[in-house]
Amino acid sequence: MNPISHTFGAYWQDFLHLTGKASLCFAEADWQGLQQLSRARFERHDDIVGQLVASLNGSLLDWPALKKDFVESLKDHPARELALTFFNSVYARLQPGMPRPFNGRELAKVATRPYLRLPMQGDLTDVMQRVLESASLPLPIRYLANQATKLAQALKPALNPHDYPLHLDLLTEPFYRNKGCYLVGCLNTDQMAVPFAIAFLQKDGALKVDALLLQRDHLSVLFGFARSDFLSLSPAPSAQIAFLETLMPHKPHSELYNALGYYKHGKTLLVTELEDALARKGRFITAPGIAGLVMMVFTLEGQDLVFKVIRDQFGDSKKVTPQQVVERYHLVQRHDRVGRMADTQEFIDLRLPLAHFDQAPLQELLATCAGRARIEGDMLHLSHCFTERRMTPMNLALKERSGECKAILREYGHALKDIATAGIFPGDMLFKNFGVTRHGRVIFYDYDELCPLGDVTFRAIPKSEYEQDMLSAEPWYPVNEGDVFPEEFRHFLCARQDAAEVLGQEFAELFTPDFWLKAQENAKKGQLEDFFPYPQALRFPG
Repeated sequence: MNPISHTFGAYWQDFLHLTGKASLCFAEADWQGLQQLSRARFERHDDIVGQLVASLNGSLLDWPALKKDFVESLKDHPARELALTFFNSVYARLQPGMPRPFNGRELAKVATRPYLRLPMQGDLTDVMQRVLESASLPLPIRYLANQATKLAQALKPALNPHDYPLHLDLLTEPFYRNKGCYLVGCLNTDQMAVPFAIAFLQKDGALKVDALLLQRDHLSVLFGFARSDFLSLSPAPSAQIAFLETLMPHKPHSELYNALGYYKHGKTLLVTELEDALARKGRFITAPGIAGLVMMVFTLEGQDLVFKVIRDQFGDSKKVTPQQVVERYHLVQRHDRVGRMADTQEFIDLRLPLAHFDQAPLQELLATCAGRARIEGDMLHLSHCFTERRMTPMNLALKERSGECKAILREYGHALKDIATAGIFPGDMLFKNFGVTRHGRVIFYDYDELCPLGDVTFRAIPKSEYEQDMLSAEPWYPVNEGDVFPEEFRHFLCARQDAAEVLGQEFAELFTPDFWLKAQENAKKGQLEDFFPYPQALRFPG
């Protein structure tokens, strides 16, 4: 028996088993359990690949025969694209530096329909009631007829009364994340397709409809790169992803796989998307924004992606080590990102064609990142790097979008509060370390000074008895390692007049120790706050 296909089969069953537990966690309001399932799925792939690699002798394996047999065994497997990535992972560990055997496109997508098609019979209330009754929901819906009426009333304005309704396609398996449960589908008429997501909350052992999302942008944020993965049971991932692609056509294929917890295959597709961009003659250029002291950042033209390489030496103001930087990025990968921290992919031994590099980023990489970047023939070999979704640095957005400055600053204030509520202290909160998405959301993306809230001591600045102390360039009070004085944030966050008005007035609590101490205490208790990945205005009253 092929050891790689056998191990992948066991891994896939384990993945489905973990995902299947999500409905029970939601039904029992076990929010910590849901997060633990997500982390377990994230870690399981590397754990199982590591165990398999330890049992094999790579130099003695007949790789062509193994590959042929592996492909043959996948002909009818519903998750065969994930299996190809699994094979790549094993091969990369046993044959480092060699080209990957599969690019993720070798096998056709599974030809199955992952959705239930409901006819548009009766009025909209009848249709929405059939939607609620047809889904595999974890709990009963209290006042089902009233909830269906509520959904129909919200849906009606999105439809043209002159269009002929055809059918409604529904993914019957819910999507679980944090305290939310979602149904996703598409209503089709002869003139248009209306994608939708129904958001449910658990209340007193039953489901309550909380919102109806009807805009593609709202769905894109729901499945966004700054949020943790969904748990949704799908025996045929490619079919489920193909349906989601029709609802969010501008979202990268790799990002959708990441959103459902298939991170390794998302990484495979990211490389394939990168190869496509290079085929279009894209060039690697220095990323816009202020150069970082810890990482050199470059991007590829035509690709919403940045590459981050740790420098050999940091500025004097940075008190972290390269290993600590890596650990902090790992922390974010495993943490609930609450829509405010960008997802990352970590690459070992990434090779990029030298011919596509502008001289400026290439020379900077070779000069400041020599421990991780070197030239091998016609390729630049990066022994280690992270990738992130490219955004407009907030400091640049404030310069370029003068009419949006207060909205961006308000988003920044909400981002700080959300990150704190998630149990994280950003560390360096300068505007340059945050990005603005095309949806106008502010996302944190520079993690070298980030840490759990529990690692910080939040203090008030002591009152001085002497006036000259207030004029001193150095603190007149003792400061220990890990001490943070939130009152000082105002000096560098509110230097702009508009920032003083928005942050200084609307978010004044950020500049007090009390806010951070309360967030710290809630994090210590394991208290999971409510995070709604959709505008407050979309929530139904009651």
